[in-house]
Amino acid sequence: MKSTDNITKKVWEYSESLGMLEAGDRILTGVSGGADSVCLLFLLHEIQKHIPITLRVVHVCHGIRKEAGEDADYVKSLCEKLAIPFEREDVDVPTLAKKEGLSEEEAGRRARYEIFETKAKAWLMEEEANLVTARSTKPTSGSTKPTVTYGRVKIALAHHAGDRAETLLFNLFRGSGLKGLASIPPMRETKAAGVTVIRPLLCLTREEIEEYLAEKKIAYCQDATNAGDEYARNRIRHHILPYAEQEICHGATAHLNQAAELLAETEEYLRQQTSAARKACVGSFEGQSELQFEGLLEGQSKEHSKELRITCDSFDRFPALIQKRLLLELLLELSPGAKDIGAVHVEMVRKLFYGESGREADLPFGIHARREYDQVILERSTDPEARGEGDAADLMEKEEKISLSELAEKGFLTIPWGEDSFLFHVLPYEKKDQIPEKTYTKWFDYDKIKNTLSIRTRRSGDYLMIRGGDGCPVRKRLKEYFITEKLPRRHRETLPLLVEEGHVLWITGHRISEAYKVEEHTKTILQVEWKRKWRTKDGGACQGTDI
Repeated sequence: MKSTDNITKKVWEYSESLGMLEAGDRILTGVSGGADSVCLLFLLHEIQKHIPITLRVVHVCHGIRKEAGEDADYVKSLCEKLAIPFEREDVDVPTLAKKEGLSEEEAGRRARYEIFETKAKAWLMEEEANLVTARSTKPTSGSTKPTVTYGRVKIALAHHAGDRAETLLFNLFRGSGLKGLASIPPMRETKAAGVTVIRPLLCLTREEIEEYLAEKKIAYCQDATNAGDEYARNRIRHHILPYAEQEICHGATAHLNQAAELLAETEEYLRQQTSAARKACVGSFEGQSELQFEGLLEGQSKEHSKELRITCDSFDRFPALIQKRLLLELLLELSPGAKDIGAVHVEMVRKLFYGESGREADLPFGIHARREYDQVILERSTDPEARGEGDAADLMEKEEKISLSELAEKGFLTIPWGEDSFLFHVLPYEKKDQIPEKTYTKWFDYDKIKNTLSIRTRRSGDYLMIRGGDGCPVRKRLKEYFITEKLPRRHRETLPLLVEEGHVLWITGHRISEAYKVEEHTKTILQVEWKRKWRTKDGGACQGTDI
């Protein structure tokens, strides 16, 4: 058997063992014109004789080298000889790299993957439309409807064993995690449903690829950028791997590939364990805090933020490795990019699980972590007010005074509070009147109020009267009340209070002081309504109150 036949068999058996190539698959092949991609093209064409697969070729012309157009023409001529559909896509990689602040190597890689996935998705939709048409076609007399079966769309790329070994070393030198050390996976799903990336040549060395092309007398294009040492990967390819093979251990590349495969399996196992940990101890919601849930009107959105809540007891049951992976996953989920999230930030959050309630940590991208009793909460708000900026921060220093004389004269007052407002009404009280239980409207004995009222946030020394165990009112410091009721620290600072000289009549959204409650002998009541401006799902706003 010729060596070319052995190589074809090796690639086919490797692909079959992993389910890379199956009957009915549509294979979109990226062909640059270099040795690796040309070898892939001819091997897939050979395999196509034994299994019904459909091939298409996409060539991405980067515009970096002046001979790039010649490469595209050569690939086109190969496809014409093999009767394989060919598409060319031109991208100005140097301009793209400058615009995105990337190296030309990274910009080119991103451009290629984006084009491949776009083309694959379009092919998938095209064939699905054909399938619908075929099924809806009425059969002629005496015939049946055609049976149409389409497999998945797969993007075949020409990475080989040497590439995988280079990537492992490159990521190792950069301090990559386990996922990076797993290097190039043989298969991976893309963001486009039904589209998979496959790499059938990972079982071949560069030497085997060149041997195949030489024996088949197949020419290929030489990329001058691969000959120099400008790129870090090239230096690994030209110097480190050859030295390892010659001076340390013959078969070093194969051994690195074995290690990458083992690390990939380990990564998959740990991914599953991390997923289980997330289900066990993480809750998530997008919207407002628990202090604002009551009274939320139907059809209105919650606050512009996302919170991830991790239960401390459940989190503590998992080993440190899974804890760190879980926290990294959550931080990356909240961040717009992974560039500035690292081990130091994971450790900052992890320390909160073993500290006191109220401890906090500020992280990149406006992510805020805090310990609240038996939970650690991660949040990144898209609303400046929710991050303590703008009006929300101003309200912490604000105080609005309510004149009793003006209130008595007019019978009502409206006091603005940021985007919200408070409505005050003085009303006569009949004993037969039932005082309702409302969250954002409260009633007080007006005659018990002797001094100017204020709406403000908390201050040292604030207190209220609550009912004690014997049924009699007892004085309780506001700070103690917040701790007892487990109100999160950040909400304590901005929660508006109705106060008379340090005596809190009403913790808005919560309880009122026993000292101001309406009683049997009450003659006049003060009705106070907190009208909140809720943001709607479409970004608008509406007034909300008790319903």
